[in-house]
Amino acid sequence: MVVPAHSSEVLTCDWSKYEEFVVVTGGVDRLIKFWDLRNATAPVCVASGHGQAVKNVKFNPHNSSTLVSCSYDFSVRTWTTSATPLETIGHHTEFTYGVDLNLHFPGEV
Repeated sequence: MVVPAHSSEVLTCDWSKYEEFVVVTGGVDRLIKFWDLRNATAPVCVASGHGQAVKNVKFNPHNSSTLVSCSYDFSVRTWTTSATPLETIGHHTEFTYGVDLNLHFPGEV
């Protein structure tokens, strides 16, 4: 299956830990797109807010309705799976290349 996910390079993707057909992607176009692979003709929803390319996305292993992203805009953001922004962490002074969630302590990025 080939999914034309973004208008430019896709930099990251992650499978939902709770929904077997749901994938999230992020790319150079600064967008985060949520996909249901049973019908991948269009994204389920699209999150925008990063000012530069989205480098990494991760679904929350403790909460089925949230994920985190990081970007070359020096920020880390949390989102709902319906593309609603929850929080922006902008304390970085360099590019953020990766993000992950603590498996042992829910809520820790």
